[in-house]
Amino acid sequence: MERYLGGLAGPHEMGRHWGFWVGFLAVIAVGAAAPDFLSRYELLNVSNFLTNVFLALGLCVMWGFCGILSLGQGAFLGLGGYAYGIAGINFIESHGHTWAALGIGLAVPVLVAAVLGFIMFYARLRGVYVAILMLVVTLLLETFLNQTAGQGWFIGDAHLGGNNGLGRFSGVIREPPALQFGIGDPDFEFNGRTRAFYFLTFGLVVVVYLGLRWLVNSKAGRVMIAIREDAERTAALGYDIRLIQLGVFCLGAFLAGLSGILYVSWESFITPSVFGVQNNILPVIWVAVAGRKSLTATVIGTLVLIWLSQKLAVQGNYALVVQGAILILVMMLLPEGAITGLVARFHALRQWLARGASA
Repeated sequence: MERYLGGLAGPHEMGRHWGFWVGFLAVIAVGAAAPDFLSRYELLNVSNFLTNVFLALGLCVMWGFCGILSLGQGAFLGLGGYAYGIAGINFIESHGHTWAALGIGLAVPVLVAAVLGFIMFYARLRGVYVAILMLVVTLLLETFLNQTAGQGWFIGDAHLGGNNGLGRFSGVIREPPALQFGIGDPDFEFNGRTRAFYFLTFGLVVVVYLGLRWLVNSKAGRVMIAIREDAERTAALGYDIRLIQLGVFCLGAFLAGLSGILYVSWESFITPSVFGVQNNILPVIWVAVAGRKSLTATVIGTLVLIWLSQKLAVQGNYALVVQGAILILVMMLLPEGAITGLVARFHALRQWLARGASA
């Protein structure tokens, strides 16, 4: 398949045989037809599930392929969502489109990641220290935003709102707008409760997934994996590992910011709770349980675990406990992740049977 698909079917991601790509096309077909057989409520839920895939994929690239464990992806999701919402409240009515708000929503988390990453990586922080620092930054942002309920906390026409949420203050409510695109008139609106939003999010998941497959199978991907396995040796070969780590860290922030923007467009609402500990731990569970060294496993695992979490939420506050228990069980039995571990064992069994048949 590498002959026909190039880097999309490279050695660093599962799916190098025609069977995988037939299944991939079947999933695309089912996804495209989903709005025709899902209820409005179910479609709304699936759209929400898909907005989280970018958050998980960003962590997968950072942690699984470059060895950067971050407990602060929720910070970049929140920064992207707040920046988009603030810019949208101020610009959407005067400009008619969300191009400026979208650009600001993506740029703010990347710029913050660039500053933090420069400090961390050029100070040669790594491992648990990066994870702890990012968690502290996230909690500081949550604490600050919870204190912004007073009348002085406006950015233009947008009131930060404290723990009430962006744009909500003393009866004067200006909610963050849905995504609107267009060149001239008319606008195309992607409200989170519409089929158009589902198709937008589903299409972005496919594009981002394929783009990241190409990245991890490229020369840059090989260097990222080398840094994950042995950073000192990679540096000795002449690579500027700090610059590469910084670039990957910013890519993860970009994808988390995209999740934040889509979440705000889906909900028309965002509160400081998005910076909370739970929103930073859950992506780690999704990626670790599924298989942090595989983009495909990450997408599947994220969607399954979010669906399971929603089902458990109906029974009470057990979702995080159950997901934590699943993480512990998987780490004990399949340290590389449930999906990647089972796939590896399947291939090993098939090779063993092939050797036995040839003997």
